[in-house]
Amino acid sequence: MSDWSPPTLSRGQLAGIVVTLLAAAAYSLVIVQQLLLVVVPAAALLAVYLTWRFIVAVEAIADALQRIADHKTEE
Repeated sequence: MSDWSPPTLSRGQLAGIVVTLLAAAAYSLVIVQQLLLVVVPAAALLAVYLTWRFIVAVEAIADALQRIADHKTEE
Protein backbone atom coordinates (compact mmCIF):
# COMPACT_ATOMS: atom_id res chain seq x y z
CA MET A 1 0.00 0.00 0.00
CA SER A 2 1.23 3.47 -0.85
CA ASP A 3 1.79 6.17 1.73
CA TRP A 4 0.02 8.68 -0.54
CA SER A 5 -2.91 10.38 1.06
CA PRO A 6 -5.15 13.05 -0.47
CA PRO A 7 -5.10 16.46 1.18
CA THR A 8 -7.90 17.07 3.63
CA LEU A 9 -9.38 20.14 5.24
CA SER A 10 -8.07 20.97 8.68
CA ARG A 11 -10.48 21.27 11.59
CA GLY A 12 -9.96 25.04 11.61
CA GLN A 13 -10.83 25.36 7.92
CA LEU A 14 -13.89 23.16 8.32
CA ALA A 15 -15.00 25.11 11.39
CA GLY A 16 -14.56 28.37 9.48
CA ILE A 17 -16.69 27.12 6.61
CA VAL A 18 -19.42 25.89 8.97
CA VAL A 19 -19.45 29.15 10.95
CA THR A 20 -19.60 31.18 7.74
CA LEU A 21 -22.50 29.11 6.39
CA LEU A 22 -24.36 29.36 9.70
CA ALA A 23 -23.85 33.13 9.80
CA ALA A 24 -25.06 33.41 6.20
CA ALA A 25 -28.09 31.25 7.06
CA ALA A 26 -28.92 33.39 10.08
CA TYR A 27 -28.55 36.57 8.02
CA SER A 28 -30.67 35.26 5.16
CA LEU A 29 -33.46 33.99 7.41
CA VAL A 30 -33.59 36.72 10.05
CA ILE A 31 -32.59 39.90 8.21
CA VAL A 32 -33.45 39.33 4.53
CA GLN A 33 -36.06 36.58 5.05
CA GLN A 34 -35.06 34.70 1.89
CA LEU A 35 -33.94 31.11 2.29
CA LEU A 36 -32.43 30.86 -1.20
CA LEU A 37 -29.86 33.47 -0.25
CA VAL A 38 -28.01 30.76 1.70
CA VAL A 39 -29.09 27.66 -0.23
CA VAL A 40 -27.50 28.74 -3.51
CA PRO A 41 -24.01 29.50 -2.08
CA ALA A 42 -24.13 26.33 0.05
CA ALA A 43 -25.03 24.25 -3.02
CA ALA A 44 -22.25 25.93 -5.01
CA LEU A 45 -19.76 25.21 -2.22
CA LEU A 46 -20.90 21.59 -2.11
CA ALA A 47 -20.54 21.28 -5.90
CA VAL A 48 -16.99 22.68 -5.77
CA TYR A 49 -16.07 20.31 -2.94
CA LEU A 50 -17.48 17.26 -4.74
CA THR A 51 -15.70 18.24 -7.95
CA TRP A 52 -12.43 18.59 -6.02
CA ARG A 53 -12.90 15.16 -4.41
CA PHE A 54 -13.66 13.65 -7.85
CA ILE A 55 -10.44 15.09 -9.27
CA VAL A 56 -8.46 13.76 -6.29
CA ALA A 57 -10.01 10.30 -6.80
CA VAL A 58 -9.16 10.31 -10.52
CA GLU A 59 -5.57 11.33 -9.70
CA ALA A 60 -5.32 8.48 -7.19
CA ILE A 61 -6.62 6.00 -9.77
CA ALA A 62 -4.16 7.30 -12.37
CA ASP A 63 -1.32 7.04 -9.85
CA ALA A 64 -2.28 3.46 -8.99
CA LEU A 65 -2.47 2.50 -12.67
CA GLN A 66 0.94 4.06 -13.27
CA ARG A 67 2.41 2.04 -10.40
CA ILE A 68 0.86 -1.14 -11.82
CA ALA A 69 2.30 -0.35 -15.26
CA ASP A 70 5.74 0.35 -13.77
CA HIS A 71 5.60 -2.92 -11.84
CA LYS A 72 4.64 -4.90 -14.98
CA THR A 73 7.47 -3.36 -17.03
CA GLU A 74 10.00 -4.33 -14.34
CA GLU A 75 9.04 -8.00 -14.69
